[in-house]
Amino acid sequence: MMRLTALRAFAVALATLTGGCATVTGEATQPISIQTVDAQGRVVDGMGCSVINGSAHYVGDTPMFDLKVRRSSTPLVVECRRDGYPPARAVVVPRADNLLSSGAQLLLPGGTSMLLLDHLSGYMYSYPRWIQVQSGADMVFDRRDERGRDPTPGLITRQFDEFVRFAGGAPSTSAD
Repeated sequence: MMRLTALRAFAVALATLTGGCATVTGEATQPISIQTVDAQGRVVDGMGCSVINGSAHYVGDTPMFDLKVRRSSTPLVVECRRDGYPPARAVVVPRADNLLSSGAQLLLPGGTSMLLLDHLSGYMYSYPRWIQVQSGADMVFDRRDERGRDPTPGLITRQFDEFVRFAGGAPSTSAD
C-alpha cells in the first residue's frame, strides 16, 4: 500500500514537472508565412506589409516566409500595399493550442494559475501557419480553419479597389 502511494506521488510530481505551463515549456514566438495574391489567386510579390498584434509590430515585403511573430491572444492585423494594386488587409484570429491538455492541467496542483499565466502571456495561442491575403479585399483567417500543409482558407468580408479612401490615410482637402 505504501509503495502504491509513493508511486502515485511520483506520477503527480512527474506530471507537474513535465506537463508544466506553456509559458515555461513553450515558445514565445511562432513562424507564420504571409503571401499576397490578386483576385484570380495569382501571387503578387513585393507588397509592403505591416503586421501588428497586441505584443509587437512587424514590417516586411511579401512573400514573408517563416516570419517569427510573438504569440498572443489578440488577433494579428495585416495590411499590405503596393503601387498599382489595391490594398490587402486581414485579421488573423489565434486559437488556444491543446485544449485537452489545458483541461488536464487544471487537475494539477497550481493548474489554474498556470492556465491563467499561459493566457495572459499568450503562449497558449497560435496563429495559422500560412495565409494568402487577397489584394482588394478585407479578409479573416482563423486558426481553427487550418488544414494540413495548405494555406489556411480565409473569409472575404469586403472587396474594394485602389480608389477606396480610408479615414486614416485619406489626404486632407480644404475649400478656399
